[in-house]
Amino acid sequence: MFRLRFSALLTALALLLLAPCGSLAELRRGDRSEEVRQAQQMLFELGFLNGKADGVFGPKTEAAVLALQQYLDLEQTGVLDDETDFALLDLYFLATGVMAGDGPDPEEMRDLYPETCSWEGADEWGGVFCYRHQEERRLSDELERTGPAKLTRLLTRQLNALWERDILALYDEWIECVPEAEKHIPREQKQIFQDSLARYRRQWKRRKTDIALAEEMTWLQMNGIDLCFELHGMEPNTGE
Repeated sequence: MFRLRFSALLTALALLLLAPCGSLAELRRGDRSEEVRQAQQMLFELGFLNGKADGVFGPKTEAAVLALQQYLDLEQTGVLDDETDFALLDLYFLATGVMAGDGPDPEEMRDLYPETCSWEGADEWGGVFCYRHQEERRLSDELERTGPAKLTRLLTRQLNALWERDILALYDEWIECVPEAEKHIPREQKQIFQDSLARYRRQWKRRKTDIALAEEMTWLQMNGIDLCFELHGMEPNTGE
């Protein structure tokens, strides 16, 4: 499945890169092509389409495109036009982690976002993220939309993986910046985090998938935001 999905991704991306701006053919009900099949595969994996990708743009595919356009706040035409096509690819890349690590340059973000993460204005998805965590911010913003359960699970898994990766990177940054005699402190804290995550994951496995993913996301965000404050010399603002 992964090989087929990645092959389709590369093909779709190549078509986008090679085609002149605005020259992509619109796909609509009644069309039959490999491009339709690729779009169907992405719509299926994101949870908008039920059924197999057969290359035939029928009523189910049209309904899936309409649902996608509603989710993305686009004009609901049921036609896979350039705008919808690019938005579909962008969402697919985000949900499957293809674009992980290719976010904005942190130096360019300093004037647009806070220096550190913050609990100020926190909602059910966590706090306010600093310029260091732009990928997490993007995924959290996407999760505020109401979409298919499959898409929510994909986005949450990506968000959790990013937080875990970046928390470990923050610990490594902490280890790097302290004197040799003090390096045992962040190393011990990093090990405590990893041991705690492993223990909680054993507990989360016994819960329903959506609940487990949400609990893991909350726990990782709390640890990530607190560590961001601690590492950059600030005290967490819990709103209390």
